[in-house]
Amino acid sequence: MKRTALLLIPGLLLALLLAACGSDDPAPPTGVDSPAPPESASAGMIKAASQTIVGTETEGGVATVAQDGCEDGTSRTVALQDPAGSGEYLFDPSELSFKKGECVNFTFTSENEFHTFTVEALDLDVSVDGGASENVAFTFDVAGEYELVCVPHELLGMVGTITVSE
Repeated sequence: MKRTALLLIPGLLLALLLAACGSDDPAPPTGVDSPAPPESASAGMIKAASQTIVGTETEGGVATVAQDGCEDGTSRTVALQDPAGSGEYLFDPSELSFKKGECVNFTFTSENEFHTFTVEALDLDVSVDGGASENVAFTFDVAGEYELVCVPHELLGMVGTITVSE
């Protein structure tokens, strides 16, 4: 009889252990509530933010970027090209010239892939989704020659030059 009791004890202990681990009771509250998720920005808020004029410090001057354009500005369209299957990536045109103080209304049009129009020295960085266009106004306030790149395709040859004359 003692032998039977000794054989039952490990089985009972195992049953108790499994019952304690497999409890369906939820975890006790910690006393800390999670914050509510942030509200999504409305379309109006996004549009208003994108049309804000931003002053950008550059060497010896201030460049101005605006989403809503500049009156009496020069209009330029730049194609951000990635001819399907060719492996080529390019700006068309890849060389641009402007005068100091000139305000340019750019239209950037991406062919199939995501591209950027980035001039790091001027803090000009525009992203364009594949098959989309972006309109940006920019005033060139500092004369010089500037390197233009598409950040994701720079190593694949998508580079250009912007020259700003006095």
